[in-house]
Amino acid sequence: MRDDDLSRVVFLNEFESGIGRDEVRDAMAERFNLGARALARLFAGPPVVVKSNLDAEAALRYKLAIEATGARCRIEAMPVEDDTDGQGYLERRQGERRRQADRRDRTRTEAIVPDRRKGDRRGELE
Repeated sequence: MRDDDLSRVVFLNEFESGIGRDEVRDAMAERFNLGARALARLFAGPPVVVKSNLDAEAALRYKLAIEATGARCRIEAMPVEDDTDGQGYLERRQGERRRQADRRDRTRTEAIVPDRRKGDRRGELE
């Protein structure tokens, strides 16, 4: 199976005509054994990805199970992420958000003892 064939199932927080929100909520809680926190997240408003990285057959099974409760959902192709090095995963530690400035470049003006890190030996004072 190629990565291009993978799909995800998205719960749309929309319901079939004639079926109320509470009925769908109760049916989903019973069918999928969901607690109050999971139901609150599902029915909060925006579409929620229920399951990802599925083949076409498994995605269709999930979609039919959700639609049997009276809710609407859709199957989407998995978004392609930028895997530039070809390792099969993204190295997020290299991202700009995770970079920290080198803290040793600044002077510690608030320190009682002078900064000893700049000297040749750790125990010597400048």
